[in-house]
Amino acid sequence: MLKTNYHTHTKRCGHAVGEDEAYVQAAIQAGIKVLGFSDHVPFHPSCQKERMDLEEYPNYLNSLKALKKKYENDITIYIGLEVEYYEEELDLLIQFRKELDYCILGQHNLTLDGKYTLDLTTPEELDSYFHLIEKACAMHLCDYIAHPDYALWSYPRIDGSVKALAKQFAKLSKYYQIPLELNCGSGVHKGMRTYEEGLRYPYPTRAFFEVFAEEKCPIIIGLDAHNPNDFLTEEYLNRSLSIVEGLDLHFLTDYDLIKDAKERKQKLASLF
Repeated sequence: MLKTNYHTHTKRCGHAVGEDEAYVQAAIQAGIKVLGFSDHVPFHPSCQKERMDLEEYPNYLNSLKALKKKYENDITIYIGLEVEYYEEELDLLIQFRKELDYCILGQHNLTLDGKYTLDLTTPEELDSYFHLIEKACAMHLCDYIAHPDYALWSYPRIDGSVKALAKQFAKLSKYYQIPLELNCGSGVHKGMRTYEEGLRYPYPTRAFFEVFAEEKCPIIIGLDAHNPNDFLTEEYLNRSLSIVEGLDLHFLTDYDLIKDAKERKQKLASLF
């Protein structure tokens, strides 16, 4: 099993279950040594079942700080968020960036509460998805890119646009030295879907990781835990690893994400 996981949610997002302490206890039981909480970023509009409300954010911090202290002899806990890039929320994103240990980027919509990334079907929409992530990286707002292949959920085929998108992500990763995630969440939890080339999991997508292997991109595994029990099974981890079996991927096993986050936050500060 993993020793580190930076992709952990809480029930505040509306689609995860379990108390904060239950996640910590399950992570300890599973042998996790470094646990990062990264619940879905709160924005000014409320959006139940998608992200926590802004009014819940102080409780999020206080609860996790208390658990960090309570379990300091058993596990190292860091506090972050899974952010998304929307220019109208930039001030809030910068605030979170400054006060949290780290941020990961998981772009779930093309506009704030607009079209879901899970519903993209055209090359133009894939381009729009990538450019939002590119902007976030250019502003040093994140420390790794969660499920970069998330946009392929509804995309009907592995075509030239998909391969071009993978190459764009590889170039972005290498330029900013930012890891790409092999995600163990919904893409493998919910089973295979039918695409033009046949059955496969929506993500992780082997075609993406073939490019990432060729380009020697840094890869980080994220459990994307939405239930404490996600720490207590290897089923979904094994499903994700089976998708990339045989690829010479550059997995980060002893990566100090927090050290790099501090450096990126300094770069962000220099922009403003």
